[in-house]
Amino acid sequence: MPALPSITLPLPDPLALLDATALFVIQLLLAQHPELLAAPEQQSPSFLRPLGHAHLLLLAVRELQYAIEVYRACLPAQTPDDSPDDIFPF
Repeated sequence: MPALPSITLPLPDPLALLDATALFVIQLLLAQHPELLAAPEQQSPSFLRPLGHAHLLLLAVRELQYAIEVYRACLPAQTPDDSPDDIFPF
C-alpha cells in the first residue's frame, strides 16, 4: 500500500486566535447591547438585571485579555534571528 503524502500547515499563534475571538465576542456584545458602553457610575441597579449575563461575559473577556497580556510579557523577547517571517535564515 503506498504511503499517503503528509501535509504540514503552519500553525497560527494560539494567543492571537484567543485574542481575536475575545475581540469578536466584545463586538457581538456591544452590537446587541450598546448600553454596555455606559460608565459604571451611570448604570442603575435595574440596568444589571436584564444585562447581567452580558456584563459578566464582558468582564470575563477583559480578564482573558489581561491574562494574555501578562503571559506575553513573560515570554522571552524574540530576536530578529528568530523571526518566523524570515524564510531565508542566513
